[in-house]
Amino acid sequence: MNFKRNLVLALIFVVGVAAVYFLQKQDKKKEEAKEADEKLLVLEKDDVSELFLQPSGIHAVKDSTEWKILQPVVTDGEKSSIDALVNMFDWAKIDRIISSDPAQYADFGLQPERGRMVVVRETRSDTIWLGDKNPTGSFVFGRRSGSPDVFTCTSSLESNIQKTLFDLRNKDVLSFDKNQVKSLKLSVGKQVFDLEKQAGKWQLLSPKQTEADESKVNTILDRLNSENAREFVDEDPSDLGKYGLNNPTVQVELIQGENRLQKSLLVGAEDGDKYYAMDKSRKPVFKVDSSFVGVLETTLFDLRNKKLADFIGSDIDHIELAYSGNTFMFEKDTSGTWLVIQPEPREAKSWKMSSLTAALANMRVKEFVSDTPSSLGKYGLETPEVVGKFTQDGLPLMELHLGKTVDDLVYAKIAGQDPVYKVDKDILDKLTPELDDIAEPAPETADSTANENSN
Repeated sequence: MNFKRNLVLALIFVVGVAAVYFLQKQDKKKEEAKEADEKLLVLEKDDVSELFLQPSGIHAVKDSTEWKILQPVVTDGEKSSIDALVNMFDWAKIDRIISSDPAQYADFGLQPERGRMVVVRETRSDTIWLGDKNPTGSFVFGRRSGSPDVFTCTSSLESNIQKTLFDLRNKDVLSFDKNQVKSLKLSVGKQVFDLEKQAGKWQLLSPKQTEADESKVNTILDRLNSENAREFVDEDPSDLGKYGLNNPTVQVELIQGENRLQKSLLVGAEDGDKYYAMDKSRKPVFKVDSSFVGVLETTLFDLRNKKLADFIGSDIDHIELAYSGNTFMFEKDTSGTWLVIQPEPREAKSWKMSSLTAALANMRVKEFVSDTPSSLGKYGLETPEVVGKFTQDGLPLMELHLGKTVDDLVYAKIAGQDPVYKVDKDILDKLTPELDDIAEPAPETADSTANENSN
């Protein structure tokens, strides 16, 4: 008897669970159907292959993952902007139905319409018509193909459908892959600078062969890679001369990749706070911001490597300083503690030594005085006022000579190299210390302690 009762109860339970599951499934389907009905369009965004927009007259076609604009001009699309337009259908919903009477379309600005968008997929196309805004301006009237209904939708629908050619076109001043750039040529007025990447580092080849300033070169490439045209002024120019592009103010040439693909940017005449410019591989003339041109208008000083030390401060483990008849010697032990070896053994102040080594590692040229000086005497470097030797594991990192001071700068030279530079004279304070300033107090001896006790 108990068995039968338990079986009945089990059956009732199973039927109940099944009923709940079925009802939940039905509710879910209803909810999904309701959400689908509320959506402006139900689509898979990856399926969209073409877009038509009015009043801009834009016709955009997707080629694989990239967008191409075919009308009103043929140009590359700006992928992020057009994708955002398609992604609108993830969130754009119908607020409510206002009317289903075509005779009232004109009352809502839908005959003729204020804008139109056609979304093309492989199996079908959908059209959305845009009308006026509602009295509060929060919503816009619209309708869609396959239904006579006039609905209200968020007013952002208007800003999306009324996108302009400028909004959706590729605005890159120069399209390239920074990591693939092998060489860079900058023509600024009559100055021409040739740079080449060798073993991962930029080298200046002309007008002087020397190391380039990595930071400056990267700043130029980053700005070139990220800069956008501010305005397109001529889609198919017949005369580049009127834009100053026959004799450019600035010309940039890049060589990238193993196939040595060339990219060229011309910057022409100034127009207010902008300049005319063009990518030689494309027809349009556009305008760029003057601050961008300022980055390109570089000098030899800007492009030269101004860092004297090719090491970091923590590399140094031995220092010798000679100045005004004084000799200091410092050594870093295996625990990383700096010790004064000469003129007398003491422990060095760690923060002082860190400041000294950091200043050396970060020292920058403020002026290139001469690459091949005929005489060192006039700079005070024939017999330097300060000599600093810096080593690691017994191997020399740098021997720095400092000479005369002129205003806030001091002449400097690296031993074994010809050039003479000027650097900030602040380095003098670091390299001419007083013992008590850079060293911890000397430990008290037993004799001195006894004398103090007897007194």
